[in-house]
Amino acid sequence: MTTDNDRIGAFLQQARSRALFEIGVRTVGYAVVALVMALVGLAAAALLTGPAVSWPYVAFGAIAACAAGGIALGFTFPARALEPSSAVALLVGKRYPPLASDLLSAVELRSRPVAEASPEMIESFCSTVADAMQPMDVETLIPLHRAVRAVALGGLCLLALLVALVVSPILGRGMRTLFHTPTLFEGAQAVREPLVGDVRITYDFPAYTGLPRQVMEGSTGDLHALRGTHVRIEMRPLRSARQARLLLGESGESGSVLGNLSRGKMSVDLTLDESSAYRVWLRPFLGRPVREERPHRIAVDADQPPEVDIVGVADHLELAAPRPVEVGYHARDDFGLSEISLVYRVNDGPEQRLPLKNAQGAREMRGTTMFEPASAMLTPGARVAYHVEATDRDDVSGSKTGMSRTLTLVVQNPREDLEEHLEREREILEKLIVSLADRIELDDRAEPQERMKRLREVHDGEAVGLAGVGRLIEQQRNASGANRVLASALAAVFARLGKLAREEDDLLGSLAKAPSNAAGWARMSSALPRHQSELEGAVLALDDLVGRQRLDDLASIGKELVDAYKRLQDLLERYKATGDEQLRRQIEREVRELRARIAELAHKIAEVKARNEVSPDFMNMPDAHKALEQAARLDSLLAKGDARSLGDALSELGQSLASLRDLLDKNAGDFSTSRFPQESRALAELSRKLSDLEGDERALAGDGRALAKEVDGELGRRMEAQQAEFLAKAKQKLEQIQRKVAGPLPRELGSSAETATGSVRENLRQLQRLLPAKEWSEAQREVERMGVGLGHLQHLSNRQLAQGRSPSANLLAYDNQIDEAAGLARELAADLARALPRGGDVMSAEQRNRAENMSRRQGSIEDKARGVSRELGGKGESVPGAEGAAAELEEIAGQMRQAGQDMQQGDAHEGAGRADDAAERLAKLRERMGQRPSDGSRPSREPVRIPDAEASKAPREWRQELMEAMREKAPEKFRDEVRHYYEELVR
Repeated sequence: MTTDNDRIGAFLQQARSRALFEIGVRTVGYAVVALVMALVGLAAAALLTGPAVSWPYVAFGAIAACAAGGIALGFTFPARALEPSSAVALLVGKRYPPLASDLLSAVELRSRPVAEASPEMIESFCSTVADAMQPMDVETLIPLHRAVRAVALGGLCLLALLVALVVSPILGRGMRTLFHTPTLFEGAQAVREPLVGDVRITYDFPAYTGLPRQVMEGSTGDLHALRGTHVRIEMRPLRSARQARLLLGESGESGSVLGNLSRGKMSVDLTLDESSAYRVWLRPFLGRPVREERPHRIAVDADQPPEVDIVGVADHLELAAPRPVEVGYHARDDFGLSEISLVYRVNDGPEQRLPLKNAQGAREMRGTTMFEPASAMLTPGARVAYHVEATDRDDVSGSKTGMSRTLTLVVQNPREDLEEHLEREREILEKLIVSLADRIELDDRAEPQERMKRLREVHDGEAVGLAGVGRLIEQQRNASGANRVLASALAAVFARLGKLAREEDDLLGSLAKAPSNAAGWARMSSALPRHQSELEGAVLALDDLVGRQRLDDLASIGKELVDAYKRLQDLLERYKATGDEQLRRQIEREVRELRARIAELAHKIAEVKARNEVSPDFMNMPDAHKALEQAARLDSLLAKGDARSLGDALSELGQSLASLRDLLDKNAGDFSTSRFPQESRALAELSRKLSDLEGDERALAGDGRALAKEVDGELGRRMEAQQAEFLAKAKQKLEQIQRKVAGPLPRELGSSAETATGSVRENLRQLQRLLPAKEWSEAQREVERMGVGLGHLQHLSNRQLAQGRSPSANLLAYDNQIDEAAGLARELAADLARALPRGGDVMSAEQRNRAENMSRRQGSIEDKARGVSRELGGKGESVPGAEGAAAELEEIAGQMRQAGQDMQQGDAHEGAGRADDAAERLAKLRERMGQRPSDGSRPSREPVRIPDAEASKAPREWRQELMEAMREKAPEKFRDEVRHYYEELVR
């Protein structure tokens, strides 16, 4: 049952809760207002003073203070104040004064009853108070309008703050500064005056560049170097500081580097990676840090890829067959090349690389190479794209590759060309045979009109065939070898047939006007047999042409098969020795190609037999099926990896192929001897004369070598007594020269000095080998070449010093070293000249007579060679290749003349060497003249070399520089040698 006291307590509890809610809401509103005002004030202060590490702490402290104050004033303190019921009664009494005294008395009587008052009286009083409270409403008694106003005010302040942040950039910047933790850059005060002085920068360039350390005193602080360069910056702070840094980036965004402060100096180590900027940052013992207002620039240069040029025979080269192609290249890089490679792609296949040279850090490299891709991959019609690539030695950013332009070569299909050519010849031959048959079948008993019509048809048909013969003769005259000989015979027949055809045309014209002219028909009847005979001669000559080309084609395939077998044999030996998987795959490709070529030969032999293109006397055709079966067996042995059995099978195949070649050669040779006896006799006579010349030259070369050996022995005996002392002094001087040219070149001298220095170093290496081996003549020539190279370096250095600009210390030191090296080279040359007499000086009278006798013998052989050359020059139409052989014989005769002059002067070594070379050239010429070239023969595999005009063309700028250098005065001692050096360079 609810008592009056319970009713009073419940009312007071409701009033207390309502009062606490109203106070709390009102306090929150005012706390928000206070917080907004505090933040605005702090933002203004932050904007005025700038970013600081403390501002975020102050801002969050203000927020915490406002929150704590609001909690204390709005919740903690009111809750404690209204905790007693009497305090709530007083609050209610203030809001409703008529009940103030009675309510407070009722509350006090509940808590502390009065002893004098009776319980009934107290209960009656409380009942009266409770009844009086019954109509009272707590929400009316304690309204929330003040709390609502406070909250509205706080909301308006927040809204105003948000609007101000959006509208006012200044307030927004101040607020961001207030809550933003600044970087070192932002937190430091920018000053215009210098913060450091006495700046000293040390550059340590990447090792691959080979550049020496560079020190810059009194620098502005800006950095400029290659990527990967280590930089040490040393400076003196102009303000006292307890910490120093370099802020990287335009606004410190790239981080910072802590500096080392010691004894009033600051040093910082950097490795340059990209272009940027930096500022010096100092933290004083007291106060805000400072930084430079103006940044120092960092400029980083990236190492550029090498530049590569390629020089070929032609940008687009067509070859009749795979042949080595000479390729020239020129690569250069600022800081040294690593490797140069030739990269090629066959058709759409993968790229393949052929290393050309390890440049070993040279900044410029020139050279030539013979490019010969694997022949098994260059089938007829193959297209090869190739270029030269060069890599540098950049181990910082990674090696970069420079690439030249791309050249292409295309392998023609000579077999297809031959088949097309033979097909045209066969068509012409068939037309002439038809014309011949028509003439044989002419009926001289027919009526004049019918006979006239038939003669006109035969005449016109023959005219078409003769036109084809004329075109064929022109093609054969432009061809090489035996076809030109046959073309001459065809031309004679064609001329006679042409004359007869014109006469016949005139007769037919006169008979058309007078068909009954008996005299005209008599002349026609007498001319027909002669015409028929000439036509038979043309048919036979053309048939010989077809047969010869066909047999020569078969013989050339036989030679190719034997050559392919030899390549396979060599590959197999290398595979046995190394077990290289790449070699095994190449053997597989070669075997597949060999099988295809044998199958092609078998097909051609069958075609020749079926077409009956060659007389049965020369149809002793070999059976190629056995060789085809042996080649197929190689595939299975390759798959098994049985190298020994593979070698045996390959040997059997080689024997079969050699037999095929011999039979095919015999067929072609017998046919030529039978059908072209004059040419065969001329070739045999020429081969005999060349063989005689070769034998005489080899005998002379042998006598020259024997004399040279005797002279060398005498030179060795004369040098023996003093050679130990001479070699010791020479070694010492070579070591001194080597030390003087071993250092880095001054950058002012350029690439020409690098080339000359490389030549001098190569001369030194050769001399260190030649002198101990007692090869005195070669050593003497090498010393002369070294003197020329050093003279050129002196000239370049003197020219640079004479330009009037302030020379570097490096250039001055280098100039002195090269002068000393040149002096040592002159001393070495003089020592060698004194110690080593010329060969002619040590010859005895008997040896000198022998040398003069050999010179006369050489002159006699030279005269014979020139006589054979003149004889060949008059046989251009009867001997295949006579013009080219005559020209080469003239060159060989010139070499013989030089050999005779060397022997006359007592230089037996040089004379014997030239004689040996002349003999080798005679042997090769004799072998070439013994062959029967034709359209079907295998094209030459001699290297395709860069034409002299192109290969000798130095870059325009380089030639201009050399020409200017040649105009300047060289050191007196080496004036002639330097002139010769320049002439060699610009060839």
